[in-house]
Amino acid sequence: MSKDIRLMAEARDKNLTTALKLSERFYDMSVDVMSGLRDLKDCMYNQELPGLDPEAIKEQQAELAGFKKELEKARELVGECRQIGHDLSNVCGQSGAIEIQKQMEDLSHMTDEVNDKIRDRGDELRGAFQHADHFKKLVDSINSWLPQAEHQLALMKQPSPDPNTLQRQIEELKMSIE
Repeated sequence: MSKDIRLMAEARDKNLTTALKLSERFYDMSVDVMSGLRDLKDCMYNQELPGLDPEAIKEQQAELAGFKKELEKARELVGECRQIGHDLSNVCGQSGAIEIQKQMEDLSHMTDEVNDKIRDRGDELRGAFQHADHFKKLVDSINSWLPQAEHQLALMKQPSPDPNTLQRQIEELKMSIE
């Protein structure tokens, strides 16, 4: 009988030791991942407004790509947490499994929030880039014909007081505009 008790005690000790190791790994990892996700979320909320020129927006898009990589790393860690949590749930029973499930839901929710914020920022930067690029093309277009138009206007004679000459000058002006 004492041998049975000793074997049962050793088995219980082994189970508790396994549960403790899994629990420490799970909670350490989940706390680290949650902290990283919170930091990433804070970074996303503290982003400056999109730049005014395409180059500034490209820099912001590159920074956003870095945030996306961080989110992917966090997702991998969430997957590892999920596996460790599953193993821990098998060892600790129903009451512990509920707590583990809650922790996993919190991680998933935070991951979704960060993902949504990154997606919204990407949409915002794409829209800003399109507008900035369109504006830059308009400015370039204006800058290409404006000096030439100024030069042509500077070469024109002053308006004539003679109605016939003035009519010809108006026609010349119309031709130069087209």
